[in-house]
Amino acid sequence: MLARVASHLYWLARYVERAEATARLAIAASDTILDLPDGIPYDWESLMQVFGSQDPDGLLTERDVMEQLILSAEHTGSIRTSIASARENARVTRDLIPKDAWVALNELHGQLERQSLAGFDRSTRIRVLKQVISGCRLWHGCLMANQARDLGWVFLRLGDRLEHADMVSRLVDPRVTQMVPGASARWSSYEAIGWQNLLSALGGVELYRHSAKNRLKGADVLQFVLRDSEFPQSMLAALQSIKRFLAKLPHQRVPEDLVDGIATGLAGLDVERISPDLLTENMDWVQQGLGILHERISTEYFYFDAPRS
Repeated sequence: MLARVASHLYWLARYVERAEATARLAIAASDTILDLPDGIPYDWESLMQVFGSQDPDGLLTERDVMEQLILSAEHTGSIRTSIASARENARVTRDLIPKDAWVALNELHGQLERQSLAGFDRSTRIRVLKQVISGCRLWHGCLMANQARDLGWVFLRLGDRLEHADMVSRLVDPRVTQMVPGASARWSSYEAIGWQNLLSALGGVELYRHSAKNRLKGADVLQFVLRDSEFPQSMLAALQSIKRFLAKLPHQRVPEDLVDGIATGLAGLDVERISPDLLTENMDWVQQGLGILHERISTEYFYFDAPRS
C-alpha cells in the first residue's frame, strides 16, 4: 500500500471520529446547561480551551461557541470542517471503502453544507448534532459490515481509535464537565448532572449502571470511562485496540511501549482523590502521549505527509 493511501485512510477515520465525538460533547454541554438551575454559569471559555481556541476578551456566548464547534468553516476542529476533510480523504480512496460508507459520508457532508446559521437556535442545533451522530454511526456500520480486513482496515481502525482516545481525554477534562471529586461547593449539589452527561456523551449510561449498580459517583465514572476494558468506548479499550492494530502493521516499526506508557499512567491515577487541576494535567499528559504516538506512526508510514491537526 502506498504511504499516501495509508495516510488518507488513517485521517479519514480520524476526522469522522472527531466529528462524532465533538457532536456528543456539544450535546453533553447543552444538556448540562438545561439541567442546571438559573444562576449556575457554564464556562464557555474553558470549553473552547479544551479544543485549542482562545477567547482573549472572555465574551464568548453559548451561541458563539456552538457555531464554532458545529458550523464554522474556519475552526479546524469544527464538525463541518472535520466532515469536509473526511469526505476529501474518502473521495481519493473510494475504491478502498464500501460504496455505502462513501454515500453516508457524502450525504452527511451535504446536510452540513446546506445548514445555515440563520435560525440556528438550540432545537435546530440539537437536531443537527443528532444527524451528525447518526451519519457517523451509519458510516461505522457500513465499514464494520463490508470493509475488507486488510491493511487498509488496520489504518482506518488505528486512526479511529487514536482519535477516540484523544477525544475521551477532552471529554473527561473538568473544563468540560466542570465536576470532579473534590470540586468546589458551587457544583457539589449538581455533580451527578455532569457525570450523567459525560456518560451520555460516550454512550455508556446503561453499561455504567449495570457495572456500578446505579451509583453515580465521580470516582466510579472516571474509573469506568478511563480504565474499564469491558466498556468499548473507554480510553483503556481504545489503547488496547491501538496496540493490537500496531502489531498488524508491516515491520512493526512503532514500539508498543508508547501505548503501554499511557496505559501505565492511567492505571496510576488515584481517581478517589484527584483534584480538578491534577485531572486536567493528566489529561493533557495523555494527549501529549497520543501526539507522540501519532507522530511516530506518521514518520514510519506516512513519511511524505505534511503535519496535520
